[in-house]
Amino acid sequence: MAWILIALGAACALYGISVMLVWSGSAFFLVWYALAAVIGGSGILALAFPEAGPARMLACAVLALTVLGIAGAGALSARIMSETWREPPRDLDYLVVLGAQVRQDGTPSEVLRHRLTAAETYLDANPRTRVVVTGGQGPNEPCPEGDAMAAWLNARGIAAERIVVEDAAETTVENLENSWALIADPDATVGIVTNDFHLFRAVRMARHQGISHVIGIPAYSTPWYLPNNLLRECLAVVKARLTGTI
Repeated sequence: MAWILIALGAACALYGISVMLVWSGSAFFLVWYALAAVIGGSGILALAFPEAGPARMLACAVLALTVLGIAGAGALSARIMSETWREPPRDLDYLVVLGAQVRQDGTPSEVLRHRLTAAETYLDANPRTRVVVTGGQGPNEPCPEGDAMAAWLNARGIAAERIVVEDAAETTVENLENSWALIADPDATVGIVTNDFHLFRAVRMARHQGISHVIGIPAYSTPWYLPNNLLRECLAVVKARLTGTI
């Protein structure tokens, strides 16, 4: 049991390092270090003090909680990813593309680029659809996310008159609230474009705000980082439920 915990702790630490190295603007990789310390540390204690009852009890408790946590997060993650299986209808009135990190040179981060690519694909196939690009300027960004997104789409042939820019939102809730205020049509059909792991929460937030004709349009995400993103989303979904935003 001790070696299982040590191996799991090492895996968490190594995975946390791989997430940290891409530096997406989020410090969530620290959660993996915390898990490594708790899981691996309990294993090391059990190995170092094999005759100590408290060390064995701690190791058993941590292992049980780890198994329960994996099972619970796995079940919720499956529910979260189920949102990506639906095919969006044609000729939606609007897309709302949720913002993400913009690099210092003004170009979209990988996560944001995937969202914009999904939006571009839909807009090319549905020329009557307009798009709201939403996101303010973070402290480590050179410009508002909405402005960078509009420039990216315009450079790829999406006409400026089809693009509505929202450049003040700081959270997903504000992304949706501000975009809905700009659309100002209660009967509009809306497709929310964001990465697959984020879609479940975003769609439910939109419905909670009264955007009834809404459907999610998933964007690609790198599979290696999906465990990190899904763990963060599981915690965010629980928080959103507790705070009443979904």
